[in-house]
Amino acid sequence: MNKLSLLTVTCVVLISTVGATATVSATQLGHSPFYYFDVTYNGKAVGQVFVNTANAKVPTYALVAYGLTPDTRYTFGYNASGDVHVLATANTTTAGALVVSGTFPTADVKDLQSAQFWVTETPPGDTTYYITGMALTGFQLEQDGWFVAKLGCEYSTDNGVTWHEGSYTSGIVLWSYRTVHLSDLGVPYGALVKIHVKVEGAVGGAAAKTGSQVFRFENAYPNRNWAYYSTTGTAVKNSLNFLEIYTIPE
Repeated sequence: MNKLSLLTVTCVVLISTVGATATVSATQLGHSPFYYFDVTYNGKAVGQVFVNTANAKVPTYALVAYGLTPDTRYTFGYNASGDVHVLATANTTTAGALVVSGTFPTADVKDLQSAQFWVTETPPGDTTYYITGMALTGFQLEQDGWFVAKLGCEYSTDNGVTWHEGSYTSGIVLWSYRTVHLSDLGVPYGALVKIHVKVEGAVGGAAAKTGSQVFRFENAYPNRNWAYYSTTGTAVKNSLNFLEIYTIPE
């Protein structure tokens, strides 16, 4: 991710505004652990999100929204207890549908009755957004590219004013994956952090890719959050893709 720029601030303000327009509270399916919510875009319901709390340690969600701009990147999240939480970003289909699934933060299950879910277009020219209060333990990289990648990071100890390059893993070859704790990348506890992947044998501007998500190195007790990414393409033309946040209970 780039430094927390004016565009980043604009995105957070936009998210806060959009989320504030949602007034629909949870609908619980009987006395079951399943909930569903309307999801709004600019104050209009565009779909629903289904939250499954049957596994109290790892609750999950599934979003389906329609009528959005085709082939456009959207940010999906919710407001709860006065805070803005971003769950994911993803591109819509050519028909304008947005389908996203993943794990729901355990700490916020208690706020489900009042949670307000929304989607908003990610600002053009940058996919930067700040995951407010998202504690992260480490990264996992799925290497699906035809090259050798090295998993590393950039971190900031002054709240995003300046960024430092951390250390890297050894080379990760095609069709393998690597999981690494942030402390093993030289990240100080409490620092902001974003993934950074080097591409061995790259040419031109394809030598490295930086993620568009900023986290804070903290342990989210009683769980630990890991950011899951994949790399695709070749050494000449490649991409780094954010997949999801997954939670491992202590």
